[in-house]
Amino acid sequence: MPLKFRLRGLAETFVEGICCPSCHNEGGEGGEQGFATDLTKVTYDGIVVVVRCEICGHVFVPENQKFGIVNSSRLRKAVEKDSQNTGQPIFPDIKSVRLEVERLNAGRQHGDH
Repeated sequence: MPLKFRLRGLAETFVEGICCPSCHNEGGEGGEQGFATDLTKVTYDGIVVVVRCEICGHVFVPENQKFGIVNSSRLRKAVEKDSQNTGQPIFPDIKSVRLEVERLNAGRQHGDH
């Protein structure tokens, strides 16, 4: 089942389907059971969907994401404003999000939840 993430007037991302690369969970009949997307990041390049498998705990960035940016200057301002308001770091692109995901998985594997 395709998933759609949208920040109205700023960006959209579509994910064709999800399959955990660790345990191969495919999300059941609807395609999204057993997954959480609360770690998804908004970057200068758009919305990067980050998925956590609730079966095995593995965190990953699905390869089949399709990004769409509606207004790049407003998106950039929104990312910077959110960072200032929350104190969270800015992830400029999908590569930086993937590095963060690798760090999360390494911490999980070593018991650093």
